[in-house]
Amino acid sequence: MPVKITFQGVLPELSGFKHADKVTHAIYGVVIGVIAAFFAVKLGLPPYWVALTAASIAGVGKEIYDAKVRKVEWDIWDIIATISLPLIAILFKDGSSTWT
Repeated sequence: MPVKITFQGVLPELSGFKHADKVTHAIYGVVIGVIAAFFAVKLGLPPYWVALTAASIAGVGKEIYDAKVRKVEWDIWDIIATISLPLIAILFKDGSSTWT
């Protein structure tokens, strides 16, 4: 079963394997988080938390879009997939166990 890149609208997504949608959400969460963290550093804000916030807003926003426009039900696992890697980055940053 080959991994495929397809398009849902204008954005690419993975397909062709189990949980491809969740992997796609995780990738977009990382991309959004990295961009947000870049701007957070420039503005003197905490980059990890800004990345998590941006990924959370994007994940919830995508589910609202799905419910209102595409007429499909919310999938909490899509939101969790979107924020998973920014959250893991916070938990393991610098080998620290602090939440700052």
